[in-house]
Amino acid sequence: MNIDLSKYTEHYHDKKGKFIDNWQEGIRLLPFTSNPTSAVDKGAGLTGATGAFFRLLEKEEVHAIEDFSATEIIVKDYLVNERRMKSSQADEFICMLRDIMQVNGSLNVTDTAFLKYIPLVPEDDLISDKNKKKYKAGQTKIANLLASLIDDNYVIPNPESKNLFSQLLKEALLNNASGLGEKKKREEVYYVLPHIKQSFREDFQWMMNQDVTAIVRYVHLLLHFYVCYIILQTLPRLSHKPKEEGPYYFIMKSEKASVSHDAVLSWKRILPKTFLDKIYGRSQAIDLLNCVLNGNIGFYPEIKARIEGTPFEENKSDCEELLHLYQKEKRDVFSKRRSESGSIEEIDVTVNSYNEFFEKLEFLCRGLQSPSYISRMRKKVIDLLSIRFLQQRRGNYVLVLDNEMLVFLIALITKGKRTKLEDMYKGFGNYGIVFNRGTKLVIENYLLKLNLLDRKSDSGEAQYVKVIL
Repeated sequence: MNIDLSKYTEHYHDKKGKFIDNWQEGIRLLPFTSNPTSAVDKGAGLTGATGAFFRLLEKEEVHAIEDFSATEIIVKDYLVNERRMKSSQADEFICMLRDIMQVNGSLNVTDTAFLKYIPLVPEDDLISDKNKKKYKAGQTKIANLLASLIDDNYVIPNPESKNLFSQLLKEALLNNASGLGEKKKREEVYYVLPHIKQSFREDFQWMMNQDVTAIVRYVHLLLHFYVCYIILQTLPRLSHKPKEEGPYYFIMKSEKASVSHDAVLSWKRILPKTFLDKIYGRSQAIDLLNCVLNGNIGFYPEIKARIEGTPFEENKSDCEELLHLYQKEKRDVFSKRRSESGSIEEIDVTVNSYNEFFEKLEFLCRGLQSPSYISRMRKKVIDLLSIRFLQQRRGNYVLVLDNEMLVFLIALITKGKRTKLEDMYKGFGNYGIVFNRGTKLVIENYLLKLNLLDRKSDSGEAQYVKVIL
């Protein structure tokens, strides 16, 4: 496959030909950017992304419930004018609506049909208007990442509720949405590793086949887990030089961790600070390669498989020209900024193989970056993972599971079947999660307390676990 330099000109320059330091033009891999206009952290959690995700799966336009007063007017109007209900009866229904669906000013979801009405940002007087805008942008990106895991033609299972209150409320909200025209297409489509997409489709289908109560309670855990799963599997693959293979060690939230704990060493080995500081540059190198190869190919293994079908000599001049243009234009940008300057010396752009080309491109992208991008991108990764899965212990980062997430993931892995304990751990390994012996003992003791671990068997040795949501 030949390199197309016109794509570099198209995606990394404005209409006047001025270089633009763009982000994810050839492939979308990470649900955040280097600018501070979007945020995802503990301040808002990821509940808003759940609502936005279900809205993206709907075939018609759906509006979140952000204003309860406006929603009450819509519902009462439907009941009185469409269902011919007396005004006094409609008022009683509205009182029920307030009691059931509104808790501390936020939407209380009681039915799977109402998941799509969860707003991007919860009603919280402690969140400033400025931060609300950032959270809305951040939640939207997360929702688009999750929606990228599902086919456009996917139909959400929505069992008919026998609850009259839910039926009437569904009708009223759907009636309000009618006539809004064709649904908007997803704004951003992300590239996700094929095995994660396949796993999510199976797990999401299983989740949506549970009873309504279980879906409403646990679906946000499934979505939250997959967002972090994608991030943890994507980051190491941003490097041209393959990082050490291996899953992440997790500990339980209740555990202590010394500096020599496997979970501490695992994080330092796979995602040290020196690696996280180069996220933007590494991502841009992959993006540039996807751009000039006509987009959305994937990580370095996929890029190599695509380009190495063409002899290097046929692409050599274009490889060197791309390195020359990028180096020159990025240095020109830095020369006009008083507060910043290129942090690496100019390099020789001559290359004699695809591997040398990849290495030099990544070196330039890492080295010719704004210092502000380094801290912002690292912070966004840490903020996202720290909502639920990442903690600091004595100044060291460790990946953790709390009791609720542990039980849910066991249910997800066992799928309601009586499963050998060793097979359960293998199931965690399929998601890139491993535990050392100490953490396994903590997990098993906790399962015994919950009466979820059965030590009885024909052999008297095997242990079985079964969790039903």
